[in-house]
Amino acid sequence: MDNSTISVADQYKMDNSTISVADQVQQWNREITQSLIPNNVILFFYMVAGLVGNCLVIFIYGFKMTGNKEDRYFIPFLAIADLLAALICSSFGIAQNMMQATFENDYLCKSWWFFAAFTTLTSVFILLIIAVHRYLKVCHPLGKQMSLQWKRFALCIGLAVAFILSVPMTYFYGSDSFLNEELNIQGFRCSRLSTVDKTGSLIFGGVLVLTAISIMISLICLYAKIGKTIRGHFKHSKIKLHHQSIEHSQNGVSGSDDALPDTSDTNSCQANNAGFSIIYSTSSAVVKSSNEIGGNIYPKLPSVKRRKRKRAVYRFTLMFMLITVIFLICYIPKVVIMLLEARITHFWEQYSRTGRSVVLFIYRIYIINNITNPIIYAFLDKKFAKEIKKSSKCCL
Repeated sequence: MDNSTISVADQYKMDNSTISVADQVQQWNREITQSLIPNNVILFFYMVAGLVGNCLVIFIYGFKMTGNKEDRYFIPFLAIADLLAALICSSFGIAQNMMQATFENDYLCKSWWFFAAFTTLTSVFILLIIAVHRYLKVCHPLGKQMSLQWKRFALCIGLAVAFILSVPMTYFYGSDSFLNEELNIQGFRCSRLSTVDKTGSLIFGGVLVLTAISIMISLICLYAKIGKTIRGHFKHSKIKLHHQSIEHSQNGVSGSDDALPDTSDTNSCQANNAGFSIIYSTSSAVVKSSNEIGGNIYPKLPSVKRRKRKRAVYRFTLMFMLITVIFLICYIPKVVIMLLEARITHFWEQYSRTGRSVVLFIYRIYIINNITNPIIYAFLDKKFAKEIKKSSKCCL
């Protein structure tokens, strides 16, 4: 009887101790969650802004705009990727914040990591494809352009590479246990697994970082060449306009629209001893018609229309350059933290609750890249802004 009584008492104490530990973990998690409330508010704003803005872009560019969509071809695809990335990454961040020490669902964690990586990488690769497309249009307007078939093929390649890079996430990331040394209790968080092969994890992390850095460098190089081309073009235009003004004043002829420089005949990008310059063909040169099988992007049109077309090409190029600059600003902090996280074993444990909140905000600032594009379109794409006003009037 005594042994039986002791056994029951011991069992009661064990159960009570277990409940106590579980309560401690919950209390620990609540304290961390409370410190991350401002972070959750920001993430919720990201989610709403990404949903509203990108849905508007998909609706306007995909269904409302008619006519030539050459310059806007990739925008709906980028908006879809941005929409999914904003929703998935923001909701994932909120879930991680709410379960900093209680994220025990391994399958949910792995799925979230996969889709967050896939949508984010897809958006990044589309930006790279757009950069190549703009480079061909601006720097090699008389050369072969991206046909509709090549555009679709490039998008498929981007999706495939994004998928391949995202699959290992399900192996290296998951619900990982960690110890609170102060309370001597164990929690679970959705992060890089400490139980997997360290070498493999570092190699995979290195591949992701190298991919991100390579894309950043490629975007910088492509848009640097594009920027030099546009700058050289405008510089040449100003000189030409100045000379024409002098000639007209000497001849006693007032300026007119015909006196404006015909900047539509850019041939190619060349570098010489004086720096970057543009070779202009004569206005009587035979120019191939622009279509989806390649060729010159400026068809043989009246000079006024050619000038308008050239300005549109440059305006869209500058718009995509701004989008890329925002991408670089948003992703550089994430890449730096990823490098530190891979190098320092207990990276997140070293911060106080306030410090962790700040670092998490910086780490997730990349989501801004997925919600700012609609704002840029509204300011720089006149047709998009016009369609928004039309739709607003219809709704009212």
